[in-house]
Amino acid sequence: MIFNSKINNKTDSYQSISLLERFNQCLKLAPFAILSLVVYMSLRSTQIFPDEGLIFVNKLWHEAFLGWYDFLLICSIGICFFSGLIKLEKNDFLFILILTFIISLSFLNALDLGEQYIIDALVYLFRFIIVFYLAKGLVYRLGIQTSESVLIFLFIILVLSSIFVARQQLGELNRIYAAGMTVASSSQVASIVCLIALMRKYKLIIFISLTYLFLTFSRTSILVSLILFLIYSRQLSTANKIKYYIAIGILVSIFVVILLTYGGDLYASLIANRTNLDEISTLNSRELIWNNALKLLQSERIPIFGVGFNATPSLIKSANILFVDSYGQLQLPEHFHNIWIEYGFGLGILSLFIFYYLLKRVWQTFQSNCYPSFFIFAFFLICQSADFTFYQPKSVIIWSLMLGLAEGQWRFKYE
Repeated sequence: MIFNSKINNKTDSYQSISLLERFNQCLKLAPFAILSLVVYMSLRSTQIFPDEGLIFVNKLWHEAFLGWYDFLLICSIGICFFSGLIKLEKNDFLFILILTFIISLSFLNALDLGEQYIIDALVYLFRFIIVFYLAKGLVYRLGIQTSESVLIFLFIILVLSSIFVARQQLGELNRIYAAGMTVASSSQVASIVCLIALMRKYKLIIFISLTYLFLTFSRTSILVSLILFLIYSRQLSTANKIKYYIAIGILVSIFVVILLTYGGDLYASLIANRTNLDEISTLNSRELIWNNALKLLQSERIPIFGVGFNATPSLIKSANILFVDSYGQLQLPEHFHNIWIEYGFGLGILSLFIFYYLLKRVWQTFQSNCYPSFFIFAFFLICQSADFTFYQPKSVIIWSLMLGLAEGQWRFKYE
Protein backbone atom coordinates (compact mmCIF):
# COMPACT_ATOMS: atom_id res chain seq x y z
CA MET A 1 0.00 0.00 0.00
CA ILE A 2 1.44 3.35 -1.04
CA PHE A 3 0.36 6.76 0.17
CA ASN A 4 0.90 10.25 -1.13
CA SER A 5 3.63 10.92 1.41
CA LYS A 6 5.34 8.54 3.78
CA ILE A 7 7.38 11.35 5.24
CA ASN A 8 4.50 12.19 7.57
CA ASN A 9 5.44 9.09 9.54
CA LYS A 10 8.00 11.21 11.36
CA THR A 11 5.05 12.56 13.35
CA ASP A 12 5.59 9.67 15.72
CA SER A 13 8.97 10.99 16.74
CA TYR A 14 7.43 13.89 18.59
CA GLN A 15 6.69 12.34 21.95
CA SER A 16 5.33 15.62 23.32
CA ILE A 17 2.20 15.32 21.17
CA SER A 18 -0.78 14.44 23.34
CA LEU A 19 -3.15 11.58 22.66
CA LEU A 20 -5.94 14.03 21.83
CA GLU A 21 -3.72 15.88 19.35
CA ARG A 22 -2.84 12.59 17.67
CA PHE A 23 -6.52 11.70 17.37
CA ASN A 24 -7.22 15.14 15.87
CA GLN A 25 -4.56 14.45 13.23
CA CYS A 26 -6.37 11.23 12.27
CA LEU A 27 -9.68 13.07 12.24
CA LYS A 28 -8.33 15.77 9.93
CA LEU A 29 -6.90 13.19 7.55
CA ALA A 30 -10.01 10.99 7.27
CA PRO A 31 -12.89 12.74 9.09
CA PHE A 32 -15.81 10.78 7.61
CA ALA A 33 -14.12 7.40 8.06
CA ILE A 34 -13.14 8.07 11.69
CA LEU A 35 -16.56 9.45 12.60
CA SER A 36 -18.28 6.44 11.01
CA LEU A 37 -16.17 4.16 13.24
CA VAL A 38 -17.18 6.27 16.25
CA VAL A 39 -20.84 5.85 15.30
CA TYR A 40 -20.38 2.10 14.82
CA MET A 41 -18.81 1.61 18.25
CA SER A 42 -21.55 3.77 19.83
CA LEU A 43 -24.38 1.51 18.64
CA ARG A 44 -26.59 -0.12 21.23
CA SER A 45 -27.11 -3.88 21.13
CA THR A 46 -30.75 -3.44 20.12
CA GLN A 47 -29.69 -1.36 17.11
CA ILE A 48 -27.62 -4.26 15.77
CA PHE A 49 -29.53 -7.31 17.01
CA PRO A 50 -33.27 -6.96 16.33
CA ASP A 51 -34.31 -9.66 18.79
CA GLU A 52 -31.50 -9.81 21.33
CA GLY A 53 -31.52 -12.94 23.42
CA LEU A 54 -32.97 -15.05 20.60
CA ILE A 55 -30.51 -14.18 17.85
CA PHE A 56 -28.44 -17.33 18.18
CA VAL A 57 -31.25 -19.84 18.67
CA ASN A 58 -31.31 -22.51 15.92
CA LYS A 59 -29.10 -20.49 13.57
CA LEU A 60 -27.21 -22.27 10.79
CA TRP A 61 -24.58 -19.59 10.27
CA HIS A 62 -23.20 -16.45 11.89
CA GLU A 63 -25.53 -13.73 10.67
CA ALA A 64 -24.04 -10.42 9.54
CA PHE A 65 -26.84 -8.12 10.78
CA LEU A 66 -26.29 -5.72 7.91
CA GLY A 67 -27.58 -2.24 8.73
CA TRP A 68 -27.42 1.46 7.94
CA TYR A 69 -24.23 1.67 10.01
CA ASP A 70 -22.48 -0.57 7.46
CA PHE A 71 -23.55 1.62 4.55
CA LEU A 72 -22.29 4.68 6.44
CA LEU A 73 -18.96 2.94 7.03
CA ILE A 74 -18.64 1.77 3.42
CA CYS A 75 -19.40 5.21 1.99
CA SER A 76 -17.07 7.07 4.36
CA ILE A 77 -14.14 4.70 3.84
CA GLY A 78 -14.94 4.62 0.12
CA ILE A 79 -14.22 8.36 0.06
CA CYS A 80 -10.71 7.59 1.31
CA PHE A 81 -10.15 5.21 -1.60
CA PHE A 82 -11.63 7.44 -4.30
CA SER A 83 -9.82 10.53 -3.03
CA GLY A 84 -6.48 8.74 -3.27
CA LEU A 85 -5.93 8.72 0.49
CA ILE A 86 -5.68 4.93 0.37
CA LYS A 87 -3.98 3.14 -2.52
CA LEU A 88 -3.45 -0.59 -2.89
CA GLU A 89 -0.30 -2.30 -4.06
CA LYS A 90 -0.21 -5.50 -6.11
CA ASN A 91 0.34 -7.55 -2.93
CA ASP A 92 -2.79 -6.05 -1.41
CA PHE A 93 -4.90 -6.93 -4.44
CA LEU A 94 -3.43 -10.44 -4.43
CA PHE A 95 -4.24 -10.89 -0.73
CA ILE A 96 -7.84 -9.74 -1.27
CA LEU A 97 -8.29 -11.99 -4.31
CA ILE A 98 -6.93 -15.06 -2.48
CA LEU A 99 -9.12 -14.38 0.56
CA THR A 100 -12.20 -13.90 -1.63
CA PHE A 101 -11.41 -17.05 -3.62
CA ILE A 102 -11.02 -19.18 -0.47
CA ILE A 103 -14.30 -17.95 1.01
CA SER A 104 -16.16 -18.25 -2.30
CA LEU A 105 -14.94 -21.82 -2.78
CA SER A 106 -16.33 -22.76 0.62
CA PHE A 107 -19.81 -21.78 -0.65
CA LEU A 108 -19.87 -24.92 -2.83
CA ASN A 109 -20.86 -27.02 0.17
CA ALA A 110 -23.18 -24.40 1.68
CA LEU A 111 -25.48 -23.56 -1.23
CA ASP A 112 -28.38 -25.27 0.51
CA LEU A 113 -28.22 -22.58 3.21
CA GLY A 114 -29.61 -20.12 0.71
CA GLU A 115 -28.86 -16.73 -0.75
CA GLN A 116 -29.01 -14.86 2.57
CA TYR A 117 -26.14 -16.96 3.94
CA ILE A 118 -23.87 -16.00 1.02
CA ILE A 119 -24.78 -12.32 1.41
CA ASP A 120 -23.96 -12.45 5.13
CA ALA A 121 -20.61 -14.14 4.50
CA LEU A 122 -19.63 -11.53 1.89
CA VAL A 123 -20.68 -8.72 4.26
CA TYR A 124 -18.25 -10.10 6.86
CA LEU A 125 -15.48 -10.26 4.28
CA PHE A 126 -16.14 -6.70 3.09
CA ARG A 127 -16.25 -5.34 6.65
CA PHE A 128 -12.83 -6.83 7.31
CA ILE A 129 -11.23 -5.58 4.08
CA ILE A 130 -12.34 -1.94 4.23
CA VAL A 131 -11.46 -1.37 7.89
CA PHE A 132 -8.21 -3.36 7.65
CA TYR A 133 -6.94 -1.20 4.78
CA LEU A 134 -8.19 2.02 6.36
CA ALA A 135 -6.10 1.26 9.46
CA LYS A 136 -3.13 0.31 7.34
CA GLY A 137 -3.50 3.56 5.45
CA LEU A 138 -3.52 5.65 8.61
CA VAL A 139 -0.25 4.04 9.69
CA TYR A 140 1.42 4.87 6.37
CA ARG A 141 0.33 8.48 6.52
CA LEU A 142 0.60 9.28 10.23
CA GLY A 143 2.67 6.55 11.85
CA ILE A 144 1.69 3.75 14.20
CA GLN A 145 1.55 5.77 17.43
CA THR A 146 -0.71 8.45 15.99
CA SER A 147 -2.93 5.83 14.34
CA GLU A 148 -3.27 3.97 17.65
CA SER A 149 -5.14 6.97 19.02
CA VAL A 150 -8.19 5.97 16.95
CA LEU A 151 -8.27 2.57 18.65
CA ILE A 152 -7.89 4.12 22.09
CA PHE A 153 -10.74 6.58 21.54
CA LEU A 154 -12.97 3.83 20.19
CA PHE A 155 -12.16 1.83 23.31
CA ILE A 156 -13.22 4.75 25.51
CA ILE A 157 -16.56 4.79 23.68
CA LEU A 158 -16.95 1.06 24.36
CA VAL A 159 -16.14 1.67 28.03
CA LEU A 160 -18.85 4.34 28.25
CA SER A 161 -21.37 2.01 26.59
CA SER A 162 -20.45 -0.64 29.16
CA ILE A 163 -21.68 1.60 31.95
CA PHE A 164 -25.19 1.61 30.49
CA VAL A 165 -25.10 -2.15 29.90
CA ALA A 166 -23.91 -2.77 33.47
CA ARG A 167 -26.80 -0.73 34.89
CA GLN A 168 -29.26 -2.92 32.98
CA GLN A 169 -27.79 -6.35 33.75
CA LEU A 170 -26.34 -5.87 37.25
CA GLY A 171 -27.35 -8.83 39.38
CA GLU A 172 -27.55 -11.20 36.41
CA LEU A 173 -24.05 -11.47 34.96
CA ASN A 174 -21.95 -8.90 36.87
CA ARG A 175 -19.18 -9.08 34.27
CA ILE A 176 -18.74 -5.84 32.39
CA TYR A 177 -18.92 -5.75 28.59
CA ALA A 178 -19.63 -3.21 25.85
CA ALA A 179 -22.94 -2.80 24.08
CA GLY A 180 -23.19 -5.03 21.02
CA MET A 181 -20.19 -7.12 22.10
CA THR A 182 -19.52 -10.17 24.23
CA VAL A 183 -17.56 -10.21 27.49
CA ALA A 184 -14.71 -11.98 25.71
CA SER A 185 -14.51 -9.51 22.82
CA SER A 186 -14.69 -6.54 25.20
CA SER A 187 -11.85 -7.95 27.29
CA GLN A 188 -9.73 -8.52 24.19
CA VAL A 189 -9.93 -4.88 23.13
CA ALA A 190 -9.17 -3.78 26.69
CA SER A 191 -6.12 -6.05 26.76
CA ILE A 192 -4.64 -4.68 23.54
CA VAL A 193 -5.26 -1.08 24.62
CA CYS A 194 -3.71 -1.81 28.02
CA LEU A 195 -0.56 -3.28 26.43
CA ILE A 196 -0.25 -0.31 24.07
CA ALA A 197 -0.79 2.15 26.93
CA LEU A 198 1.95 0.44 28.94
CA MET A 199 4.30 0.87 25.99
CA ARG A 200 3.40 4.53 25.49
CA LYS A 201 3.16 5.33 29.20
CA TYR A 202 -0.41 6.64 28.94
CA LYS A 203 -1.04 6.44 32.68
CA LEU A 204 -4.75 7.26 32.66
CA ILE A 205 -5.41 4.80 29.81
CA ILE A 206 -3.44 2.12 31.68
CA PHE A 207 -5.66 2.59 34.72
CA ILE A 208 -8.92 2.60 32.71
CA SER A 209 -8.05 -0.38 30.51
CA LEU A 210 -6.61 -2.46 33.35
CA THR A 211 -9.64 -1.76 35.54
CA TYR A 212 -11.97 -2.61 32.69
CA LEU A 213 -10.05 -5.79 31.87
CA PHE A 214 -10.22 -6.93 35.46
CA LEU A 215 -13.97 -6.26 35.66
CA THR A 216 -14.60 -8.47 32.62
CA PHE A 217 -13.22 -11.37 34.69
CA SER A 218 -11.94 -12.90 31.46
CA ARG A 219 -9.31 -15.39 32.56
CA THR A 220 -8.06 -15.94 29.01
CA SER A 221 -7.49 -12.26 28.21
CA ILE A 222 -5.90 -11.51 31.58
CA LEU A 223 -3.52 -14.48 31.31
CA VAL A 224 -2.52 -13.77 27.69
CA SER A 225 -1.99 -10.08 28.50
CA LEU A 226 0.33 -11.03 31.34
CA ILE A 227 2.30 -13.43 29.14
CA LEU A 228 2.72 -10.87 26.35
CA PHE A 229 3.78 -8.19 28.81
CA LEU A 230 6.38 -10.55 30.27
CA ILE A 231 7.74 -11.08 26.75
CA TYR A 232 7.83 -7.34 26.12
CA SER A 233 9.47 -6.64 29.49
CA ARG A 234 12.64 -8.38 28.27
CA GLN A 235 13.57 -5.00 26.82
CA LEU A 236 13.02 -3.13 30.07
CA SER A 237 15.63 -2.47 32.72
CA THR A 238 15.44 -4.51 35.93
CA ALA A 239 14.29 -1.43 37.84
CA ASN A 240 11.45 -0.76 35.40
CA LYS A 241 10.41 -4.42 35.45
CA ILE A 242 10.14 -4.41 39.21
CA LYS A 243 8.25 -1.10 39.13
CA TYR A 244 5.70 -2.39 36.63
CA TYR A 245 5.23 -5.76 38.35
CA ILE A 246 4.72 -4.15 41.76
CA ALA A 247 2.31 -1.53 40.36
CA ILE A 248 0.20 -4.16 38.56
CA GLY A 249 0.24 -6.45 41.61
CA ILE A 250 -0.87 -3.64 43.94
CA LEU A 251 -3.59 -2.50 41.55
CA VAL A 252 -5.01 -6.01 41.15
CA SER A 253 -4.91 -6.56 44.92
CA ILE A 254 -6.79 -3.32 45.50
CA PHE A 255 -9.46 -4.38 42.97
CA VAL A 256 -9.96 -7.73 44.68
CA VAL A 257 -10.18 -6.20 48.16
CA ILE A 258 -12.65 -3.52 47.02
CA LEU A 259 -14.89 -6.03 45.26
CA LEU A 260 -14.86 -8.49 48.15
CA THR A 261 -15.45 -5.72 50.70
CA TYR A 262 -18.03 -3.58 48.90
CA GLY A 263 -19.28 -5.82 46.09
CA GLY A 264 -21.32 -8.00 48.39
CA ASP A 265 -22.36 -11.54 47.60
CA LEU A 266 -22.67 -10.76 43.88
CA TYR A 267 -18.96 -10.30 43.30
CA ALA A 268 -17.86 -12.73 45.99
CA SER A 269 -19.73 -15.52 44.20
CA LEU A 270 -18.44 -14.34 40.83
CA ILE A 271 -14.82 -14.42 41.99
CA ALA A 272 -15.40 -17.86 43.49
CA ASN A 273 -16.89 -19.02 40.19
CA ARG A 274 -14.02 -17.66 38.09
CA THR A 275 -11.47 -19.36 40.36
CA ASN A 276 -13.34 -22.67 40.54
CA LEU A 277 -10.84 -25.43 39.74
CA ASP A 278 -13.47 -27.78 38.29
CA GLU A 279 -14.60 -25.12 35.85
CA ILE A 280 -11.03 -24.21 34.94
CA SER A 281 -10.11 -27.87 34.38
CA THR A 282 -12.87 -28.23 31.72
CA LEU A 283 -12.20 -24.75 30.30
CA ASN A 284 -15.84 -23.77 30.85
CA SER A 285 -17.07 -26.85 28.95
CA ARG A 286 -14.83 -26.03 25.97
CA GLU A 287 -13.17 -29.41 26.41
CA LEU A 288 -16.51 -31.09 25.65
CA ILE A 289 -17.10 -28.90 22.58
CA TRP A 290 -13.60 -29.57 21.24
CA ASN A 291 -13.93 -33.32 21.80
CA ASN A 292 -17.12 -33.26 19.75
CA ALA A 293 -15.31 -31.29 17.05
CA LEU A 294 -12.64 -34.00 16.94
CA LYS A 295 -15.33 -36.64 16.51
CA LEU A 296 -16.80 -34.63 13.63
CA LEU A 297 -13.39 -34.50 11.97
CA GLN A 298 -12.86 -38.24 12.43
CA SER A 299 -16.32 -38.97 11.01
CA GLU A 300 -15.17 -37.42 7.69
CA ARG A 301 -18.18 -35.09 7.61
CA ILE A 302 -15.99 -32.09 6.79
CA PRO A 303 -15.56 -31.51 3.02
CA ILE A 304 -12.10 -30.66 1.70
CA PHE A 305 -13.19 -27.06 1.02
CA GLY A 306 -15.19 -26.78 4.25
CA VAL A 307 -18.85 -26.53 5.12
CA GLY A 308 -18.94 -22.82 4.32
CA PHE A 309 -17.40 -19.70 5.81
CA ASN A 310 -19.23 -18.79 9.03
CA ALA A 311 -21.49 -21.84 8.57
CA THR A 312 -20.15 -23.94 11.45
CA PRO A 313 -23.34 -23.45 13.54
CA SER A 314 -25.01 -25.79 11.02
CA LEU A 315 -22.54 -28.50 12.07
CA ILE A 316 -23.18 -27.83 15.75
CA LYS A 317 -26.92 -28.14 15.25
CA SER A 318 -26.80 -31.26 13.05
CA ALA A 319 -24.42 -33.01 15.47
CA ASN A 320 -26.48 -31.78 18.46
CA ILE A 321 -23.37 -30.65 20.34
CA LEU A 322 -24.37 -29.46 23.82
CA PHE A 323 -22.52 -27.77 26.65
CA VAL A 324 -23.35 -26.66 30.19
CA ASP A 325 -23.83 -22.90 30.40
CA SER A 326 -23.13 -20.67 33.41
CA TYR A 327 -26.63 -21.42 34.73
CA GLY A 328 -26.04 -25.18 34.63
CA GLN A 329 -28.34 -25.71 31.64
CA LEU A 330 -27.57 -27.68 28.49
CA GLN A 331 -27.67 -25.72 25.26
CA LEU A 332 -26.17 -25.50 21.79
CA PRO A 333 -23.00 -23.38 21.69
CA GLU A 334 -22.93 -20.41 19.30
CA HIS A 335 -19.60 -21.57 17.87
CA PHE A 336 -16.70 -23.94 18.54
CA HIS A 337 -14.81 -21.45 20.77
CA ASN A 338 -11.74 -21.92 18.60
CA ILE A 339 -10.73 -20.11 15.41
CA TRP A 340 -8.74 -23.13 14.18
CA ILE A 341 -11.88 -25.28 14.28
CA GLU A 342 -14.15 -22.51 12.99
CA TYR A 343 -12.01 -21.76 9.94
CA GLY A 344 -10.76 -25.32 9.53
CA PHE A 345 -14.30 -26.67 9.35
CA GLY A 346 -15.69 -23.63 7.53
CA LEU A 347 -12.99 -23.18 4.88
CA GLY A 348 -11.44 -26.63 4.80
CA ILE A 349 -7.85 -27.17 3.73
CA LEU A 350 -7.55 -23.66 2.29
CA SER A 351 -7.83 -22.23 5.81
CA LEU A 352 -4.14 -23.09 6.07
CA PHE A 353 -3.40 -19.94 4.04
CA ILE A 354 -4.97 -17.76 6.74
CA PHE A 355 -3.22 -19.56 9.58
CA TYR A 356 0.11 -19.47 7.73
CA TYR A 357 -0.25 -15.69 7.35
CA LEU A 358 -1.05 -15.22 11.05
CA LEU A 359 1.69 -17.54 12.32
CA LYS A 360 4.22 -15.94 9.98
CA ARG A 361 3.36 -12.45 11.22
CA VAL A 362 3.52 -13.53 14.87
CA TRP A 363 7.00 -14.96 14.34
CA GLN A 364 8.24 -12.03 12.20
CA THR A 365 7.06 -9.37 14.63
CA PHE A 366 8.44 -11.33 17.60
CA GLN A 367 11.87 -11.73 15.99
CA SER A 368 12.02 -8.05 15.08
CA ASN A 369 10.66 -6.77 18.41
CA CYS A 370 7.99 -5.01 16.36
CA TYR A 371 5.59 -3.71 19.00
CA PRO A 372 2.63 -3.31 19.19
CA SER A 373 2.25 -5.43 16.03
CA PHE A 374 3.45 -8.51 17.90
CA PHE A 375 0.95 -7.86 20.70
CA ILE A 376 -1.94 -7.68 18.24
CA PHE A 377 -1.07 -10.66 16.02
CA ALA A 378 -0.10 -12.91 18.93
CA PHE A 379 -3.06 -11.89 21.08
CA PHE A 380 -5.50 -12.40 18.21
CA LEU A 381 -4.26 -15.91 17.43
CA ILE A 382 -4.01 -17.05 21.05
CA CYS A 383 -7.28 -15.58 22.33
CA GLN A 384 -9.31 -16.55 19.29
CA SER A 385 -8.12 -20.11 19.92
CA ALA A 386 -10.05 -20.15 23.19
CA ASP A 387 -12.53 -17.25 23.03
CA PHE A 388 -13.65 -17.06 19.39
CA THR A 389 -15.25 -13.63 18.88
CA PHE A 390 -14.42 -12.78 15.28
CA TYR A 391 -17.98 -13.07 14.01
CA GLN A 392 -20.20 -10.35 15.54
CA PRO A 393 -20.29 -6.95 13.72
CA LYS A 394 -18.54 -4.76 16.28
CA SER A 395 -15.93 -7.43 17.00
CA VAL A 396 -15.12 -7.77 13.30
CA ILE A 397 -14.77 -4.00 12.92
CA ILE A 398 -12.55 -3.42 15.97
CA TRP A 399 -10.35 -6.46 15.29
CA SER A 400 -10.01 -5.49 11.62
CA LEU A 401 -8.83 -2.07 12.78
CA MET A 402 -6.28 -3.58 15.18
CA LEU A 403 -4.99 -6.12 12.64
CA GLY A 404 -4.73 -3.36 10.04
CA LEU A 405 -2.66 -1.25 12.44
CA ALA A 406 -0.40 -4.25 13.10
CA GLU A 407 0.04 -5.05 9.41
CA GLY A 408 0.64 -1.41 8.59
CA GLN A 409 3.44 -1.10 11.16
CA TRP A 410 5.10 -4.31 10.02
CA ARG A 411 4.89 -3.58 6.30
CA PHE A 412 6.04 0.02 6.67
CA LYS A 413 9.10 -0.79 8.74
CA TYR A 414 10.26 -4.19 7.54
CA GLU A 415 9.12 -4.76 3.94
